[in-house]
Amino acid sequence: MSHPTRFLQSLALRCKEQFEENCGALHVIFPNKRAGLYFASYLAEYYDKPVWSPVITSFESFVEEQQDKKLADELQLSFILYKAYKILVPSAEPFDAFLPWGEMILKDFNDIDNYLVETEHIFSVIKSQKELDDSFQFLSEEDKKIIQGFWQGFLPEPDKKQTEFIKTWSILDRLYVQFNELLAEQNLIYKGRLFRDFCEQNDVLEQRQVWFAGFNALTKAEEQIIKGCLAGGNSDIFWEIDQYYYQNEFQEAGLFFRAYGQDDVLGPSIKRDVIEQLNSPDKRIELVSAPLKMGQIMAANQKLDELAASPEGLKDTLVILADESYLPNLLDKLPASVSKVNVTMGWSIGHARFYILMQKIIALKLSLTHHQNRQLNYKEILSILAFNDLLGIDKASVDAFVAHSTENNRFYFSLQEVEVLLPVLSQLLRPTDETNEFLQILVDYIHGLDMSQLQELDKSVAVALHATFKRLAQASEQYQVALQMVSLLRLFKKLGNTIKLPFTGEIDGGLQVMGILETRNLSFTNVLILGMNEGSWPKDSSQSSFVPYNIRKAFDLPTTEHQDAMQAYLFYRLLHSTENLWVTYNNITEFNKNGELSRYIQQLKHESAIQFAEASVMTHVQAEPAHEITKTKEGEALVQLKRYLLGSENPRRLSPSALNTYIDCSLKFYFKYIEEIYEPKEIKEDIDPSLLGNLLHTAMEYLYEGTTELTTDTIATLENEIETAVKSSFVFHKLEVGEGQRTIGRQLIVLEVVKKFVVEILRADGRYAPFDILALESTDYLVDYPIETMEGSAKVALKGVIDRVDQKNQHIRIVDYKSGRDERDFSGIPELIDGDSANRNKAVFQLFYYAMLYKENHPDSQLPIQPLMYNSKDLYQRDFDGQIRQKKGTDRKARTIMNYQEVEEEFREVLEGLLTEIFNTSVNFTQTDDTKKCQYCPYIQICRRA
Repeated sequence: MSHPTRFLQSLALRCKEQFEENCGALHVIFPNKRAGLYFASYLAEYYDKPVWSPVITSFESFVEEQQDKKLADELQLSFILYKAYKILVPSAEPFDAFLPWGEMILKDFNDIDNYLVETEHIFSVIKSQKELDDSFQFLSEEDKKIIQGFWQGFLPEPDKKQTEFIKTWSILDRLYVQFNELLAEQNLIYKGRLFRDFCEQNDVLEQRQVWFAGFNALTKAEEQIIKGCLAGGNSDIFWEIDQYYYQNEFQEAGLFFRAYGQDDVLGPSIKRDVIEQLNSPDKRIELVSAPLKMGQIMAANQKLDELAASPEGLKDTLVILADESYLPNLLDKLPASVSKVNVTMGWSIGHARFYILMQKIIALKLSLTHHQNRQLNYKEILSILAFNDLLGIDKASVDAFVAHSTENNRFYFSLQEVEVLLPVLSQLLRPTDETNEFLQILVDYIHGLDMSQLQELDKSVAVALHATFKRLAQASEQYQVALQMVSLLRLFKKLGNTIKLPFTGEIDGGLQVMGILETRNLSFTNVLILGMNEGSWPKDSSQSSFVPYNIRKAFDLPTTEHQDAMQAYLFYRLLHSTENLWVTYNNITEFNKNGELSRYIQQLKHESAIQFAEASVMTHVQAEPAHEITKTKEGEALVQLKRYLLGSENPRRLSPSALNTYIDCSLKFYFKYIEEIYEPKEIKEDIDPSLLGNLLHTAMEYLYEGTTELTTDTIATLENEIETAVKSSFVFHKLEVGEGQRTIGRQLIVLEVVKKFVVEILRADGRYAPFDILALESTDYLVDYPIETMEGSAKVALKGVIDRVDQKNQHIRIVDYKSGRDERDFSGIPELIDGDSANRNKAVFQLFYYAMLYKENHPDSQLPIQPLMYNSKDLYQRDFDGQIRQKKGTDRKARTIMNYQEVEEEFREVLEGLLTEIFNTSVNFTQTDDTKKCQYCPYIQICRRA
């Protein structure tokens, strides 16, 4: 044999030598069935003719075969326990409230039976200190002190929580009995009770011929069964132990073996089986740190390619997933060099895409049940459409839904609308208050799926969920539990961890992929472990229990130390025969996972003679360093720029917003108005400041539309139309509001803000009335502004939309509504176009620009033109007049601009200078020096600034 020191091979050889051809009466019991398959394969290699094979099984199967009761699954146990609880407590809380602590009780009952604890004793411990003194003569003095030490801090001044805790525990003894009686009525049993009953009823263990092989942490029931068989002299037990962790009391992997070594019955076999293979300088461990899951998988693929190219290939190579969520990605990304893969693990469906989809559907259905008029928001629907392939929805339908939602700024949809747009979702979410009816909907949906269109993993999960939903409905009816939607969601989340797909690959040929537990007793030359982080291996060993830690210790129930020791042994055992261990771990902290290497590896690095090599895989997604960007006015850029000059092909016009953009950052102007790089259109649930301003402007246009003369009586009439005007504005901007549609809280607030703003505008206008409205926003004002360029005279095509132009007597007013934080004061005309000035007032620049447009469009008028700003900051003041004031520094005296003509000459001078610069080909488009302006710039990813 090529590896005679491997545990299963040496065990097979021992069986051949001891029994020759007469091993058919022997039972060989392993921790799991996978080890048995390998043992049978090795054993067959020792015979050159057919012989009766031993009966090879797992401990659980061995015990189950001896009894006539059937093991109940987790779902049945939860329902039956709740039924027992309701018998004892008729006013019990609903099933969903019972589930969390019901799960704890099931685990505790299982532990109590597995460790053969006297139930009446452990249940009585919690009740009172007096009972503690009277009932614990069976305990040693040391055990009594442990329990009393715990209760000294717990009992002296019991608070409400402690009282409720003890009250709950007071029925556990009766609940245990009632629960087991209900199980017995259906000929059902759970694992712990199965082992307890076998220990108590089976008195013929000594007559058995049994080999127990490869065990580590035995429950008291398992230990008693093993000792019962060993007592007859025909049975034996074989351990897989290495000197490295057995002799060192600080090594947690040897915790149980050191205890068994002191046992009169088990001790001799422990000492016989200790080997010394682990701590060898011939072994090699290579550590590879890589970013996140995919980084590790890609690194592993390189190693698999390397091993596949070797003479031995992958026939003696094992991949272990310390984090089983890696499985779908690993299988999806395996290199072409891996021609065959054998997966052996109980894979939790909670990691599967189909399970996640169903959980989203149930959660959404729960929300719809609680809020019957609730609509579905865009993000909820989109998160479900991410699984469109599982829903049978083609990508074109998804794209059409996104386009429809974006174009109409639709964030909320009724079920009726969803039915038209996405019939499959309507089928899954159709109205029903009955949870069982909803379960049938899910069953019918999965049954109707075209399984041929699903990947193998999705297909397996779909089949498992189909069976699960049917069983849930049946169990709800059978045990008369009114399953609420919230109970269904909570139970479904629990089932995501408990329902496992039993992948069982072949043992010969191809790459082996396993979970941690499946590796027990198996040996491979090359082992790759993915996800070897602290928190994955070892996992957090804390557990929820109604049995406090100290009492667990006193009754020899498993504690966190037991869990830690079991996990440690599973790792160190791998190194007995492994020659090359290749380990990846995530070096980036994400969510609740850290980037720390498992402590097992770190301990080996410092304590063993094993050779170590380390490497790091980095994804070089390094941001390009920020650098200065300059765009010249030549070539295509110049062609596009000249479109804003009169007489050009495909002419365009510059707005005051475009000019303000240029003043702030000429490169931003280039991106937006030359290259025409626009922000992608998005659905807006929240209302940003620019949209708020648009809502106000549109509302005022709707309100004053058709009104030419504004009097106090007219204003009084218009006040009754404010609500309609504002809602019409919301509809115009494709925001959902009004009858039959959902007005979400934030939009409702904005609705009220806009209404209040309109009310204040009417009040201000009421103080000025009567006056005539000459123009509203529907009017475009165009001007061809003359400048001198390096190529000669030219005219710049300008435009603007003025919020309102009104007239009283012989006085024209240009009114601009501002919903932001704009000020009405400015320091001087030159500062209005100084992008570096902290005092630059964009809003005043815009007002003077509008005044210029109006005057140019009415050259014969000699009437004074006064620019006014209705800004939100000042609008609510009693003496608000909207006038623009020039105020320098700390000077208290301000110059009120009553007529645009007062500043016209100076303003035209600076405007001409600005326009001349824009079309000056020797002046490049450059970035602003003020990086604060870059913070919310849509082109920040291009410039890589801020």
